[in-house]
Amino acid sequence: MPGRIHPAAPGLSIRSPRAFAVFYAVVVVVAALLFWRALPAVAAPPLFTLLVVWALMLASEANPIALPSGGYATASAVFDLPSLVILGPFWTAMLDVASTLLIQGALLRKPPVKVVFNLACFAITDFAAGYAFSAAGGRLGHATLEHDGLALLACGGVYFLANSALVSTVIGLTAGPNPWRIWQRNFQSALLHHLSFIALGSLVAVTYFGAGPWGLVLFAIPFLVARQAFRGTLEIRADLKDFVRALTEVLDEIDPYTRHHSMRVAEYSVRLARALKLPEADVEEIEYAALVHDLGKIGPQHQRIVQTPGGLSPEDQRVMRQHPASGAAIVSRVRALSRAAGYVRSHHEQPDGRGYPDGLLGADVPIGAHILKVSDAFDAMTSDRPYRRALSPATALSEIRRGAGTQFDGRVVECLLGLDCSGKFPLLPSPSREDLELLRVRPARARA
Repeated sequence: MPGRIHPAAPGLSIRSPRAFAVFYAVVVVVAALLFWRALPAVAAPPLFTLLVVWALMLASEANPIALPSGGYATASAVFDLPSLVILGPFWTAMLDVASTLLIQGALLRKPPVKVVFNLACFAITDFAAGYAFSAAGGRLGHATLEHDGLALLACGGVYFLANSALVSTVIGLTAGPNPWRIWQRNFQSALLHHLSFIALGSLVAVTYFGAGPWGLVLFAIPFLVARQAFRGTLEIRADLKDFVRALTEVLDEIDPYTRHHSMRVAEYSVRLARALKLPEADVEEIEYAALVHDLGKIGPQHQRIVQTPGGLSPEDQRVMRQHPASGAAIVSRVRALSRAAGYVRSHHEQPDGRGYPDGLLGADVPIGAHILKVSDAFDAMTSDRPYRRALSPATALSEIRRGAGTQFDGRVVECLLGLDCSGKFPLLPSPSREDLELLRVRPARARA
């Protein structure tokens, strides 16, 4: 676990207000009941140990790390886990409450609704992990790998599951998408990092009982290194998305229509991919590919062709059929985008094998490319082009339905029609032909 996780402040734009209110109330009430139930049985631990653990928690809390789908994380699991074994869940939760009030409430002045949720979230996580440790045979105030290894594993596992589930749920209810997809984006992709913090926290607990409170301080450097590595991993992911979006800005300088189109295709593709229940890692790759699927059209020969009204000459068709391979060649230079490059190359392939550039049959075309093709076609038909007005959504859907199984993948078409029938595939606004002409002629004025 990267530590305690701080959801973005709820209340600004709540996706499911009623469900959020119920969930928020339940979390706060459960946390209060856990404190009330534990209070009669607590005994004061050594003051020096309390101060050392609290100081380490404060140091971790003061430097949070942004998560991909909202919220922030710290690496305080490294010290929360040994604190649970040394001090017990009540005092660990109290220290978490004190550090949260000081850092988030007093220094950072976070909204009270967020601070209260974080207090309750940390308390539930600490109590759940502490009870798991005891239930697995662990002895509070004692820890050796030989006798308590299983209990430490149970403690760390429950800590991770409780914390990640609570935060994924609140982010899903406030900002979306659903909590399971939030969990995949925020936690699944960096699961090894989370497990490494649990392992390090277990070692800290064992070291404490051999070296005393100063044993906790010995782990300050490994803690800082591990936290920096985790931060670097998340920053690389964020930089990758920024890089992909920067490529769309390159398209914007060449052809404003292409960038607007790519952004809409990306949104449509994400909707379809999630409706098809693809893993969130695949959804992210498809989104990247959609943003740059027209990158191969940056050449002036392509710009001349897309601005030409009427039919294309055989030579123009040959040139246009090169753009998927050209775009894929550019994208594939970034190793982290290798799968997205495959989608870019194949987004004009067809189930009947009559697509381009490779003439693949349906079974050989990745599902991400099929999704891009449907999204690309839908947006192309429902937005203005320099040489024609947009078709209505109903007409575009009829054309796509007619091409199911030959031009378009049948599963994707069925998914699109199902989303439209249930009102979950609204048309995204697109610039009019006059807006696009203004962008082309006077881009600075139009953007202003």
